[in-house]
Amino acid sequence: MEFRGRAGSRQGQGHHRNVAFLPHVPPQSPFTVDSSPKSRPGSRGESERSYRTDITSLQPLQPKWLDDQIEPLNEENLDPGSFDLVAPAEKGLRQYSLETRSEQLFSTEHLREIFDDPDLLLQFTGYLNTYKPSSVPILIYYLDSVKALKAISYANAVAEALDPLKGFDFTATRPKETGNTDLEEKARLAFDALVREELPAYITHAYIQTVSLSIQRRITGTLPSHLRDASEGLAEVFCLTDPSRPDNPIVFSSEEFHRTTQYGMDYVIGRNCRFLQGPKTNPFSVRRIREKIEAGQEHCEVFLNYRRDGSPFMNLLMCAPLCDSRGTIRYFIGAQVDVSGLVKDCANMESFRRLVHKSETSESGQDELPPVKSKDELKELSQMFNLEEMDTVRRFGGSMQKENQEEMKPDNFRGGNWSKPRVLLSSGSPEGNANYGGPSHPTGQLSGIYENYLLVRPYPSLRILFASPTLRVPGMLQSPFMSRIGGSNRTREGLTQALAEGRGVTAKVKWVTKHDSEGRNRWIHCSPLIGSNGAIGVWMVVIVDDEASVAPHRRFKIAPPVDPKFGRSTTANNKWDDSGSLRGFALAHGGREGSIRSHDEMEGSGSAYSLRID
Repeated sequence: MEFRGRAGSRQGQGHHRNVAFLPHVPPQSPFTVDSSPKSRPGSRGESERSYRTDITSLQPLQPKWLDDQIEPLNEENLDPGSFDLVAPAEKGLRQYSLETRSEQLFSTEHLREIFDDPDLLLQFTGYLNTYKPSSVPILIYYLDSVKALKAISYANAVAEALDPLKGFDFTATRPKETGNTDLEEKARLAFDALVREELPAYITHAYIQTVSLSIQRRITGTLPSHLRDASEGLAEVFCLTDPSRPDNPIVFSSEEFHRTTQYGMDYVIGRNCRFLQGPKTNPFSVRRIREKIEAGQEHCEVFLNYRRDGSPFMNLLMCAPLCDSRGTIRYFIGAQVDVSGLVKDCANMESFRRLVHKSETSESGQDELPPVKSKDELKELSQMFNLEEMDTVRRFGGSMQKENQEEMKPDNFRGGNWSKPRVLLSSGSPEGNANYGGPSHPTGQLSGIYENYLLVRPYPSLRILFASPTLRVPGMLQSPFMSRIGGSNRTREGLTQALAEGRGVTAKVKWVTKHDSEGRNRWIHCSPLIGSNGAIGVWMVVIVDDEASVAPHRRFKIAPPVDPKFGRSTTANNKWDDSGSLRGFALAHGGREGSIRSHDEMEGSGSAYSLRID
């Protein structure tokens, strides 16, 4: 069945065309994962792993859904009396369900898997401490509640160990076990709040890291060929909504948006995005998106959406308000990426991989019962102690059991490390000032690779209408877009012609600013957003730095400190090259020079009217 949407009849473009929106099943793409110790799942460096990877370990964002290879059988391979047309299905072959996998991803069991491993818990708590400090109190509340419950459990174990004493009748019966159902309920509710609000934000943060790297490689032309089909439509799925109209409807959308969702333009334009929701869409995700939009703030969310044919896909949504020169919110821009492949492969999330493995092993009946370990209530309680409590135990623990107890002064440990707080070192975000899931403000900043973007009026105007906060300098809005493009006339003419003809275009340009008339090398990725009349309403221009052409000392070295007494400087230790950041990665694996290439020579954006200008 074919779904068609009206995409042609562009005003002033001089051409008409119809676009068929068909379900896309990308061919299977082999890929390898770096198995070196530094990138082994579960290590403390997992948060940096997505940056310290080479091109062979990039994850396919969109999966190949047909795992069962159905091939017709040749006559010579059949028995004379066989009725088989294709090879029989393998025994034990289970159908993969993205809906089930989505429920597992955001489940209570997933967060428990994180809390059961100290390294995974450290990554989760480090994320909250860095990006969502307002959520740290509920985390501490839950941990203290669990500590109190374990203290009660230890008290019950001590009481249960009391033996009856001859001659003392009151010891004949054991004391009743102590419990606190109210505390147990509060701990449960606190954990549910972490599952509902913090776990999705943590997952979104992890996926943004992977997606940002793939989009950067796709825009700069360095994405491996075997991953191009599995990363279809990257940096090209956009929609623009108008909050001033009832129900905040879509007013413009890109062709890749229609191809990804399978909904034609006649259906999409004028509707709120909720038509993509379905039976397994997380209602808490929908609520968070609605609240952020009503507050005029940017937001990122990973949640389950549905195409027109009913098939689910995992949607990484990044939306931000677009403000005019007076700071008034006029529209919202939404960037979407299908990350179903990351969910299917449990990519870059060791806790989720463990949960899925346990679930699949249990369903197949192959799980082996773990050896029964004796319960040690004191050990479980001591694992919950913080450094201050550990210091108290170290200084005063067991003092009543010693025959010759020496007075222990607090000063005895002043020279040690017990009274010193733990230091948490974090590499921070890959872009330095990018905000991945942290406290959001109405700045209009998208996440990850979408940090730098412009909204440009269609040809012949080509004036900059909206800009991301990173580019919103005085004089930027309503200025000519081409005035920012330097370099050769060939590049400028090719870019202008592509925008005039309505072609999506990717170009390596010299980006000119007021303080840099020569310009620096940047990649621009232009995608047209189409209106209800089939004409281009606005261009979404994503800008990516070409770090390969920037000398390391200009961008990444820290200024050396100067000793005024001796007049000597000490070179600061520069660790950007091996920090695993996206910029360091781009610096080590630069873009390539070339000439204008057609759509078939690049990566396949899904549009027959795409150009690439290197």
